Amino acid sequence: MEYFKRIITESIIIVIISSTIGIFTGSVLTINLEILYGFPIITIILPALNSLTGDISTVLISRLTTHLYIGIIPPKVQKSHRLIQDFIGLFGTILLSLVALILLGYGFVLILGVAIINPLLIILSISLTVFLLFIVMFITLFISAIILFKKGKDPNNFLIPFTTSLADFLTPLLLMIFIQIFI
Repeated sequence: MEYFKRIITESIIIVIISSTIGIFTGSVLTINLEILYGFPIITIILPALNSLTGDISTVLISRLTTHLYIGIIPPKVQKSHRLIQDFIGLFGTILLSLVALILLGYGFVLILGVAIINPLLIILSISLTVFLLFIVMFITLFISAIILFKKGKDPNNFLIPFTTSLADFLTPLLLMIFIQIFI
């Protein structure tokens, strides 16, 4: 029974925070309706892009937590060989996924007969969004996992729901910022 109480008490706060972040995500999308209407590729790719950044971040948290519990990485903020391997592996995965996502997105746009406006700038905006998010999330999640682990909390209970919501918020926000900068 104590175990279930711990899960509920650790999870309820983060679920409320994640829901609040979801409201901000909707606001970002509503404010940027003009961009979404002007560049239909964004509307097609955005759900998959959110999923990509959230999924990679969730895999990262799972790996970090496992490494901490097994003792592969020490509960200190320091560079390690395993951390570098995880970074390279996940970066390669996100790079391949991004290429596939862009190709599929543009394939659907062509099939649907939607006009393609500034394809190179859209690809640049999408790529910068994903790469910047990956680096920021990697560093932030690593430090957060260490802090939570040191406090005796399970990083999975806090970081997985928080990360998916944060990725869902930051992905469209950064994408809209980059599109406004480049276009």
